[in-house]
Amino acid sequence: MMSRGVGGSQTPLVVASLWRDTQLATLLRPLIPLSYREDLGEADFLVSKNAAVIFIAEADIISGGGFRRRAVKFRQSSSITAKRRVVVLQKTPLTAQHFSNVQKFISIDLGLPIVPVQSLQETAQLLVRMVASETKIRCNPLCKQPQKAGNQDQQLLQSLTSVVPCLGMQRARALLARFGTLQDLAQAPRTAMEEVVGRAAAASVHEFLNGRA
Repeated sequence: MMSRGVGGSQTPLVVASLWRDTQLATLLRPLIPLSYREDLGEADFLVSKNAAVIFIAEADIISGGGFRRRAVKFRQSSSITAKRRVVVLQKTPLTAQHFSNVQKFISIDLGLPIVPVQSLQETAQLLVRMVASETKIRCNPLCKQPQKAGNQDQQLLQSLTSVVPCLGMQRARALLARFGTLQDLAQAPRTAMEEVVGRAAAASVHEFLNGRA
């Protein structure tokens, strides 16, 4: 889905210059215009002026604790003006054994929301959907009221519908209504999810967020 702003013009994704010649940038170019900048600080992407993203790749997790320092700097940085800060984390068979500890550190210790992705293709799709979600909020006059604390998790959870099997918008909203935040959903048992969205969807969501069925 292509992101379009006021008057039908396509809204660009702001990208840190260090990503210019990477595989992820190559995957993004056909999907959305890219605007490279040198001044994003610890952020990798700005999906809007209010939301910044840092991407932690498979290699970063396997190589050691460097990603933890990046996450801490991202959380504490005063140079990032965006109020909402999101960690997109690559979860693969190679990182599955580390996922619980990484999730605890980022979600609980740092208080940052995590969106796990399995591949660079899913990362590109997620970033495009996040830009579209932010653009829709800015352009819709009904969304100009002060944002509630849960709105960030709602946007992220709805973005996951493109990469989590069996999860549609209605089920995503039902899960958020039951569990409150994306962090609480990730920590919920699968049986509790089944009560809301059924066995198949609950299994897909639980496996995607936690790396196990």
